[in-house]
Parts: sequence; C-alpha cells; structure tokens
Amino acid sequence: MARKRFAIEDDMDITPMIDMTFLLLIFFMVSSTMDAASVLKLPPAKHGKGVITDTSTIVTVLMDDGEAGVYLSDGKKANGPVTLPEVTAYVEQGKRESQKTTVIIKADREAPSGFVEEVARAANEVEGIEQFFVGVQDVPQN
Repeated sequence: MARKRFAIEDDMDITPMIDMTFLLLIFFMVSSTMDAASVLKLPPAKHGKGVITDTSTIVTVLMDDGEAGVYLSDGKKANGPVTLPEVTAYVEQGKRESQKTTVIIKADREAPSGFVEEVARAANEVEGIEQFFVGVQDVPQN
C-alpha cells in the first residue's frame, strides 16, 4: 500500500506576528503619557544676522503671571495685551502706512512656543509680508 504524502506548505503563518504587533502598539499607546502643552526652552542663538528694526513691524510676546500676552511694538504699553486679530490689524497697518514687509517677534524665553506660532500665523494673514524673524538673545563669544 502506498503512503500518502502530505503537501508541505511554503508559506509561513504570520497571523501571530501581526497579533503581537497590535498588542505592543496598544500597550505603548495606553502606557505612554501625552503631553500636548509642553513648553520648550529654546536655546539662545550663537550665530545670527542682524535685522533692521526701522523697516520691521515688532510684536512682543511676554509672560505675565504665568500667562502669555501679546504687546504691540517693542515692549509693554499702557493699554495692556492685545488679541490675535489686533496683531493682524497692527501688521497690516505697518505694511500699509510704512511699507514694512518684515515682522520681528520678540518672545519671552518662558513663552510657550505654540503661542508664539499662533502670533506668527496671525501676522502671516497679511498679504505682502516677506520675512519673519524671532528675536533671540546673543550669547557672548568667549
């Protein structure tokens, strides 16, 4: 009597490997912590080029009692912080009246980078703005 030969499968079953991959993915998603409001301490610049402030619109981001506030021009004014639409109007006024096509954002070291980005986006809504600069503090060369 002839023996039956069983066909040997050439394919490997990868179902358990896929199961393990998804289990690991779920494990890391559950065990990790999401920190959406992380604040970065940006390093000071070691090398940079100067910007002419006379042809630039300056917007300042300062921290007051743990809250970031936007101030028009170079520092605090008596009227206090302004809103993002007011930043857009201020940059548009500088572009219209003085042909200022550059915006300098002077941000406090402690200001959240996401808030500085929101200020930059508000200023970017103005047509004709060519360059953005973020003011930094130079590190003295030893």
